[in-house]
Amino acid sequence: MNAGLMDELVTVQQFSTTTDLNTGAKLQSWSTYTTAWARVQEAESGSESVDSDRREAKQTVTFTVRYDSGINTKMRIVWEGRNYNIENIADLSRRMYLVIQTELVQ
Repeated sequence: MNAGLMDELVTVQQFSTTTDLNTGAKLQSWSTYTTAWARVQEAESGSESVDSDRREAKQTVTFTVRYDSGINTKMRIVWEGRNYNIENIADLSRRMYLVIQTELVQ
């Protein structure tokens, strides 16, 4: 893969839970795991499903980044102000790159 194709800066976030010291309440939030340069490939067409008389469209985007063993499917990617849940991760070229398949969160 040509590293010059990785021309979009994305943020990989992880879900975290902390405890408020004053109230003891559990606080849930997303925090930045890392930022990385990525090749972004949007699907030509999304998928669509009908569930209980409700039509739902899904936009899929594939991000290719340099290999990072800490990235997993419980994380999400933020690109251009939109959140994408990680659905699948594939190792490319013997741990040189990760191909991350995502779905846009509406």
